[in-house]
Amino acid sequence: MKRLLLTPLIFLAVITSCEKDVPLSKAIIGRWNVISKTQVTYNNSVKKDLYTLYLLDNEETYEFASSGTGIYYQNEDVYGLFSWTLNGNAMTVTGATSTWNFTIDNDILEWTYSLTNDTDPTITYDFIYSAKKSS
Repeated sequence: MKRLLLTPLIFLAVITSCEKDVPLSKAIIGRWNVISKTQVTYNNSVKKDLYTLYLLDNEETYEFASSGTGIYYQNEDVYGLFSWTLNGNAMTVTGATSTWNFTIDNDILEWTYSLTNDTDPTITYDFIYSAKKSS
């Protein structure tokens, strides 16, 4: 009986470890539907506000191609094109004012970036996006 219980667990462990061995530069390729966007606001490094927006399917989608190009969709309409380069888990995107830091856990992609308020440098923002792979 113990052998029957261990076999699925060993199989699951092998699958999970194999998926984590895929480099981010390959794992990110495909289309990702944003499921949530979080903004954290700080004043003098003290957290003041946190807001999470949950999106509908295909409301906001990013597609990353292996050529270092991408497409940004809103409601399945092409909204913009971009180029990207990846160095470790840090991505530089053309037109973006900051570097995006990426992690992937199975089919969930999360990226974060930070910005400083243009008129008041004591106010900073952290943005956290979560997306689910669709293709």
